[in-house]
This record gives sequence, C-alpha cells and structure tokens, in this order.
Amino acid sequence: MLLAILAVRSAFAGDVVLNEVLYDPTGTDTGAEWVELCNRGTSEVDLTGWNLEAAGTSFASIYTFPAISISPGQHLLIGAGSPYALVGTMQNGGTESDGVRLSDSAGLVQDTVIYDSPNSNGLFDDGGEAATELLPDVVEGHSLARLPDCRDTDDTSDFVDSSTPTPGAENVAGSGGDTGGGGGTADCSALDVVINEYLPDPASEGGDDGYEWVELYNPSGADIDLSGWTLINRKSEASSRAITLPTDTWILAGDFLVVGESAVPEADVVADLDLGNDTSSVDEVVLECDGAAVDIAVYGGTNDLGWLNEDGLLATSGGVPAAGRSIGRVKDGVDTNDCATDFTGFEYPTPGLSNAASGETDCAGMDQVKINEFIPNPAKPKDATDEAPEWIELFNAGTETYALDGWSLRYGTSPSSEKTIDISGLVEIAPGDHLVVGEKGAENVDLVVTMDMGAASSNSDRLQLRHCGNGVADTVVYGSPNSDEWTDDTLAVASSLAPKPGDGETLQRVQDGYDTDASGTDWVISESPTPGAANPVIEPVICSAGTSTVKVNEIFPNPDSTDTGNEWVELYNAGDAAQRLDGWTIETGTSSWGTDFTFPGGIELQPGAFLLIGGTNVPGDLIASSLSLGNASKAPDGVRLVDCEATVQDTVLYGDALADVEDTDLMDDRGEYSMVAMPSSGRSAGRIPDGQDTDISANDLQADLAPTPGAPNVAGTTDSGGGTTPIGKGCGAKGGSTGGSAKKCGVVDPVGGLGWMLLAVVAVRRRRADRERGADRKP
Repeated sequence: MLLAILAVRSAFAGDVVLNEVLYDPTGTDTGAEWVELCNRGTSEVDLTGWNLEAAGTSFASIYTFPAISISPGQHLLIGAGSPYALVGTMQNGGTESDGVRLSDSAGLVQDTVIYDSPNSNGLFDDGGEAATELLPDVVEGHSLARLPDCRDTDDTSDFVDSSTPTPGAENVAGSGGDTGGGGGTADCSALDVVINEYLPDPASEGGDDGYEWVELYNPSGADIDLSGWTLINRKSEASSRAITLPTDTWILAGDFLVVGESAVPEADVVADLDLGNDTSSVDEVVLECDGAAVDIAVYGGTNDLGWLNEDGLLATSGGVPAAGRSIGRVKDGVDTNDCATDFTGFEYPTPGLSNAASGETDCAGMDQVKINEFIPNPAKPKDATDEAPEWIELFNAGTETYALDGWSLRYGTSPSSEKTIDISGLVEIAPGDHLVVGEKGAENVDLVVTMDMGAASSNSDRLQLRHCGNGVADTVVYGSPNSDEWTDDTLAVASSLAPKPGDGETLQRVQDGYDTDASGTDWVISESPTPGAANPVIEPVICSAGTSTVKVNEIFPNPDSTDTGNEWVELYNAGDAAQRLDGWTIETGTSSWGTDFTFPGGIELQPGAFLLIGGTNVPGDLIASSLSLGNASKAPDGVRLVDCEATVQDTVLYGDALADVEDTDLMDDRGEYSMVAMPSSGRSAGRIPDGQDTDISANDLQADLAPTPGAPNVAGTTDSGGGTTPIGKGCGAKGGSTGGSAKKCGVVDPVGGLGWMLLAVVAVRRRRADRERGADRKP
C-alpha cells in the first residue's frame, strides 16, 4: 500500500492518519466495525466536514465528521465502542482489494489503507494512482494497526496484523495496549479523568433537590468509556450515595461530562445526587473505576474526619460551599491531589464548559437588557390575607429582539442567602419592551415565579440579571452599608448604592435603560409603580464632588409628637460657590452609619442658602420617607453628609457629652466623639452662627433652639408652639419653583432684624412626575 501525502492539503491535515482499522470483526459486521485516527502532529486539527470512505469497487462515505477536532497525540475512535456510528460497512477482502480512506472537507485525500489483492478495481492510493503496494487481508477479529503507534513512512511496513486490537488507544506490540474502556475492563491507573467542578449548594427557591451536579473532565488525548464507573458523594462514613454510570457513557478527549439532577439542563447523565453543604466539617466526591479511586475532591471546613487524598495523605479542603457558587479547579484538569491548591470558588458556575469561561462568555443582549424597576417590599393591602406580590421589570434598551433562554435573576440579602430565578420562560424580549417577572397577582406579570427579595433593612441587598453566557448583564445594589461587599457590574465592590425603598415603594431607573453601572446614580425611589410600562423621566445624577462647604446646619431629632415623619435635617452652603448635590446622601446612625436619603439629579445649593430634608409630615418637597435620627440619651447618635464620591463632607454627633463612648462606629470629622447635647422635645440643635464648623459638635452647635427649618438659626429664641412650625421657610418649602437646568436653591437677601429671606425653593421632580402620572392614570 502506498501512503503518500497529497501535495495540496490544509495546514496540519497530513498529520492525521488512519492508525488502526477493524473491518472484519468476530461475528456480525454491522455495528461492530471501527476505524481509529491518530494526530501525529503538534497542532490541533479541525475535522469538521471530513469523511471516512470505504471501497469495494469504488469509494463511498461511511461517516461525515461533525464539529470535532483531534488534538496532538489523540486517538479518535469512529464506529463500535464510540459515540460516532458508521453508516454502512467496510468490505472484508477475499477475492480482490478493498480499502478505507480519509478525506478532508475540501475532498482532498489525507490517508488511504488498501488491503488484499489484486487491485482489479484500480482503487487509488494517496497519490491519485492505482495502488500497487497492498496490505494483507487479516482474519476475523484481527485489525490492521500501525506499529510503532502513529508512525507513517509511506510504506506497508508501517502496519501489522494485530490479534489484540486497541480501539481508541495506543497500539502496543504483543499486548495490544489499553482498551480505554471502563467498568472493570481497563487499567484504571492509566486513565486520566478528574472531578473538575461541582455545585453542592444550589441557590434555588426549592432547595438543593434537583439542582446539584458534578462535572468530570477528560484532559487526555483519547476518548474514555466510563460505563460502570462509580461517582460517590459522601457526608460521613455512614452517609454516602453511590451512582453507577450507565452503559455506553463516554467522555471524549478534552471534553466535559456533567452528572446532574433532573433540573440541571446541562446534565449528560441524570442522577439523584446528595452533596453535602458542611461549612465546619468536610464532605467529599469520589470518582471510582473498578473499585479504585481515580479522583477525590474534599471540600468544606476542617478535615476532622481524617479523609485521605489519592496519595494517602490527609486531604485538604477545596473550599467552603456557598449558595449558588460552584467549587472548581483553578485550571481545567490540573490535579496535584492538594484540593486547597487545585480548587477555588466560582461565583458563575460553568457546567459543561471550561472553568476559564466563568463570567466571560458573551451572550446576545448582555449589554442591552436591563433591570428597569422592582419592588422588594410591597405594601400589604388592608384586610388582605396574602402578602402583596413582589415583581421585577426588565427593559430592552437595544434595537434587536433577544432570546432569554439561559438567563436568570439572582437576589439576596447576603451572599450565603442568594436565590436564583430562571427566566427562560419569558422566551424573548423585543426592542423597547417591558417584561415583568413576579409573584401571582402582580400587575402586568409576564412570568409568574416565587420570590422573597428583602428590603435592605440593615445592610445592602443585591439584585442581578445574569445572561446566557454565564456572566452579569446588570446589577443594582441598594441600601447601606455594603458590609457584605457586594460587587457591581464592574466586578468591583459597589461604593455607589441605590437608596433603600420603603413599604410599597419601587426602585426605578431615572430613565428606561439609563445605566452608568453606578446604582446610586441610576436608581431612584418611586411611590407610583409602573410595572410593564415606562418609568417617568427624571433628571440623571451628575456627580459633583464636595469641597466641605455644605454643612449639616440644624437637626430636629425629637419632635413633640411621634418621630416618624416629623424629623428633619437642614443643610447650609457656607461657601462662595454653588454646589450640586446629585447623588449625595444623608446618613444617620445610632451605632453604625446607614443611608436615609439620596439626592436626586438636578439639586443645586446656592451660596448662603438653606436646604431642608424632612419626613413625610415636614412642609418641604425633599422628602426622606425613612429618615430616622434617633434619640441619643447617652452614647452618640449622628447625622452626616456624604458626597457622590463617598467622601464625608460634614458630621454632627449628639447625645450625652458626659457619657462613656464605646462600641460605636460613629465619629466626628476629626475621628473623635465630640457631641452637642440631645435637644429637648420639640427643640432643635443648630450651628450658631449658620455654617460655623470647627469639626467639634459641642462647640459649633447649640441645643434646645426654637426650630427654624429652612431659615437662619437664632440663639436664645423660644417657641411656645412646640417647635414644629417653622419660623421661616427655606429651600425645600412646598409651593416653591426652580429655574435653569438644575434646581437652584437659596438666593438670599438681608431683610429686617433677622437679615435673611430665602427667595428660591426646591421642587423635586420625582413628586411632580408622580402627580402628573397620577393625573393621567384612570382610577
């Protein structure tokens, strides 16, 4: 047989040869024949569209390759014992030559084997001429095999008559080599399959059942039959579950195989797993072949059970399981038998894919589809027996329709409590469309689900939209502080935080699809939800860093009546230039700081002007519905102003100046604990004169003033009315107006004995938009 290589061929193609052929198996030929290829080169070769052909009188295709490649040194089996079935059969010789050949996607012949004689049909060799060098016809059950393995000298001496065929493995003189099979038929120590990634604690609403999986990886150059292998998940010596892989379970060379439960769409083998979630002791997953451990993955806390690794040494832990996060090898297939070194946690699991793809694979629509509005804490209707429904609205800001198969929503009040909602049921989202995912009874709901988001009561919560490429399409982090170090769309710990919505309030984007990746910029609170419809347009936040000129000028923490809705904070611009406050926050605290109010876009405070931020009962338009100043009787409470770059601009502490201060994160701008006294009921504490600031609250502010919200502070005044009625109105009083593109507060003139009168006030567009929208909505 002549094994010459055709002169014109694709790059590296000549390195792929017919390495072994079994054309006459023992018994029936149909379904029992096979051909083995070998890549003898140093580069991977793409076999897509290639053909295996067999000949009696002429060559005809018996197999067309799908999208598949062959790696350097890999043995690729086609036919019996492989996932790739031949169409038709090869000839068995007998009276004249028969043959097998491999041609590429362009029809160029890459390798030919012609056996038996004479070649009366003139079958061509690789050079395109009638073959004159022919291999012998072998008897039933024997193969034609290259020896040494993969050698090609273009001579018939490359092949031998093998009585011990080695499908899918190296040809070895005498023994015939490893079969590559499993279930006790192979030398397991020679097989290279690893536990590559696993998900012990799925973040599903229904718990772990149905969602757990283990991914195996074959880093070798040969397909491996896993039939009869055993996958064991063990919580203790007395608690384990063994799964026997079914017959004809193959893991292809360089490929992944997922053993998963019924709700795992990527599962190649469906099985009932029971992976442990131990964070103190350890659990493990073991892959066995013929009773021998091929790979061991130990995970959890401390290995107090004394479990050993493959080397017989005390196993280290591959990591502590976290809800919705997988544990996988740092690099696919790299195994030192040290789990602590080999494994890490993945926020974005990759079942059936390379671990390197975590959060990196593209998906159509990943930059266009956004979370647009949501309600994490609905107000329960009066006399209702069920909780009010939660919902999340999506918006397509792009110009194309995007399929949502494989997309999900993920939310949590802490990383360990995150839950996932599969939104594939939405199917697709059209350009400019609003789709609502929500609980039963939600208005305009497109996909009914079960959810329980939480309302950022003490720390930040996070809501994420994850795309089909195993990464993040959109994120909003809301409430403060971000003590859980939630990450945003930049994958950095979020420092820009959306405000915390109250009962019945939604968080909505300032404009449909408006996204700067900064939650504090993009999101505002709305008291008028619009599920399935456009958000009212609100002026976006333009960040302007502070220069420490805007002061917390007066506070009212102790109203005569109930505190709720009646407390307020007054700001004053002590500088000589206007200051935009877009995205700035008012933070309050009793033991630690938390955001009570975030300024919307377009708020500008003029030099010498006042600005009032109050509860729902305070006569001003900047309403902080969750404002809660505290009634510090001993250790300090505080109010501080933080700019849009998270820099503290001013701090006021108040309480009992003689009290011992400990176990508090509240400090003044010097890093100390100076306090003004807690005002009496109905009284305020304010700077005298306005804007005075030495960073020592006890010196700068006086307690028990007659309140003057939005107007200059006056020392020594009294107010028989209890202090809840302002002496003068300032920027923030109802009925005011604004001019220009930003709301300009506080154009001030001296008038009379008091010497001050405020001529410009704030009108918050959120309230105006809510009123206008309400007028357009039918009851």
